[in-house]
Amino acid sequence: MAYFVHVLLAALIAALASSAQAQQKRPNVAPTEPVRFVSPIQSAAAVGALPQSAIPGLTQKSLLVGMPFANAGFPNGFRLSNLGGRREVYIPVPQGVELSLAELVLTYDDVSAHEARRSLEILVNDRSVAALALDGKSPGRTARISLVNATVRDGFLKLSFVYSGAATQDRCIDVRYVGDSLTIRPESTMEFAIGVFGTPNIAATAAMMPKEVVVLLSNPSPPASDIAAALTISRALTATGRQVTFFHGRNAVPDLVERDNKRRWTRGLIVVGAFDRIADQLDAPVTTLVSTTAGAPIESTLAAARIGGVPILLVTDSASYRVGQLLGNPSLAALRETSSALVGQVSASRPATDWISFDALGLTPPQAEVFGRTELAIAIATRSLPGGTRPSRIALDIMVAPDGAGEKAVVSVFVNERLLASTVAAIGEPTRLDFALPDGLVGSVANIRAVVQRRSSQGDCRFEPQGYPAEILGSSRLALSQAGPVARDFSDLATLWAAGIQVLLPASTAEYPLSFLGSLSDVLSALSNRTTPIEVRYVDSQTSPVPTAPFISIGNLPPAGAVQRMRFDRGRVAIADRNDRVLLDVGGLITGAVAQIVTSNNHPGLWIHPLTSDGSLSTASATNLDRGDVAFLDSSGVALALSTDRDTLLRVAYLDQRSWTTKLDRFWPWIVGATWVLATIALLILAQRMYRRRVSGNVGE
Repeated sequence: MAYFVHVLLAALIAALASSAQAQQKRPNVAPTEPVRFVSPIQSAAAVGALPQSAIPGLTQKSLLVGMPFANAGFPNGFRLSNLGGRREVYIPVPQGVELSLAELVLTYDDVSAHEARRSLEILVNDRSVAALALDGKSPGRTARISLVNATVRDGFLKLSFVYSGAATQDRCIDVRYVGDSLTIRPESTMEFAIGVFGTPNIAATAAMMPKEVVVLLSNPSPPASDIAAALTISRALTATGRQVTFFHGRNAVPDLVERDNKRRWTRGLIVVGAFDRIADQLDAPVTTLVSTTAGAPIESTLAAARIGGVPILLVTDSASYRVGQLLGNPSLAALRETSSALVGQVSASRPATDWISFDALGLTPPQAEVFGRTELAIAIATRSLPGGTRPSRIALDIMVAPDGAGEKAVVSVFVNERLLASTVAAIGEPTRLDFALPDGLVGSVANIRAVVQRRSSQGDCRFEPQGYPAEILGSSRLALSQAGPVARDFSDLATLWAAGIQVLLPASTAEYPLSFLGSLSDVLSALSNRTTPIEVRYVDSQTSPVPTAPFISIGNLPPAGAVQRMRFDRGRVAIADRNDRVLLDVGGLITGAVAQIVTSNNHPGLWIHPLTSDGSLSTASATNLDRGDVAFLDSSGVALALSTDRDTLLRVAYLDQRSWTTKLDRFWPWIVGATWVLATIALLILAQRMYRRRVSGNVGE
């Protein structure tokens, strides 16, 4: 018995030893997770491709920054529908910087009216990296896709999104009536991991700045050139979809990374002014910089540096608007190996002909798959057109692929929601639609929408749904005509300001630049091109400013010789309807401002009259001045805009200068009522007297 026990125990020990040895030889393979639907990002995957020479503790020696799709030519994102479609996005990758790919953060809206098996395949450089199952009930969903093994080709990363689906097998649904939609939002980002050592270059720092950017004025009393540079930089950044805020003072440097995640770069910084005021906050090594405030020559007017490892840009007080123009110019790519540079004059080329193509305007051609019906939309801002011109005609080239069944397509074009042209699509060549734009139809933006419709051979599930591509070609053109010398609407100022804008500010506001910079930046971004020169002048607040060029004037006094559409020297100002009923009493407002188009010294301009006691302007989320020549601005933007020339519903009234007949209008119902009462009483008295006379006559007989 003891013998069998010993044999059994020996066999058990041998089995355990063999199992332990097998487990040691088996590799530890972690489960792969190419797609994650969680918010946090793991640092190990983000810096996996960084050089190993960056000192131990890689997770603390890199920064994460995202480049949104809005900066890659998709300011509104893009939409896929009808159970099929493909869209390609090219993400520019900055050169000359220690950088690696981290993750694709995809934000999308997935909705569907009926059940269908739908999916989204994502390819990087034509290699599939992930596939997402879509349930049709996920608006605002975020997916993180690791891109550690992806490579950059020719400075770009190619992303392809392939959308496909099919109706459920238990029932057949016409593909046009599934009601599916997949929208990739513009805030979807490509995240990079960048190094935190060494001197950064200018081009990469400008290209990788996050969505939120701070423009810091370092001088205690910024000169006019600093204000011009800050406004030009803000306008150039706003054109790329970034949000700009202003700070003032050397001690006002904000946090550039998240407080909970020190590796995530969330706020860019551009310092305008003397470098020596923030030199003690810069990381070493620092490019030799000399400010004009010290009286020495400037060795560079634009430079890149670091604060706490985060790249920033430095702009001298003499660079003026030229640095801001460079930020929105393709020439910036020439500084990808440079940490400091002198900036010369930047001039915009004017087209030699009266036509300008969509390619010359830098527009991204829209494309879509036609499943019965599709829309191709594109927006053209009139401020991007050459100075002194306005659009008068559109020659639209649309390429529509032929249907395999021979069905022809019909193309209809809407401009600002007005149908202007329609034709049968050509086969084998672009369809040209040439039509005139009615006067007054296009304001600050021309929203062009092409609707392509085709009858599909579908029904009883006999045919598989098949989409055929359609695209608005870059050869489409705008005909340009001469703009009038006088602005009738706010949108007309954009073309009249193309040669340059003169900003006239009270000298006292130099001590408190933040009181007007935010609102003024919004106005310039809405009404001027990002290459338009900006000149700032400080003027005496006690005298009317005299502009010498197209201008924006801020102050209580109008520009010299200006014909005001709304006067503030005639007592209380109000907005009334056609019946003289007061709708808005401007005299009762203590916040906001009034903006109106004026002409001074034969120069068109905009006069902004603050309604606050200290002369400050409220910063709004967006100030979109388009129609009208008088507008009321508040903290929300444009509260009311009207035209004093064309508007028949509203007019400007002066309550203290009304005539006696106008003042009686306030009591008109009481006057009518009293008149009826008096007439009734008189009628009763007359009837009573007549009755008494008749009675007395009968008694006498």
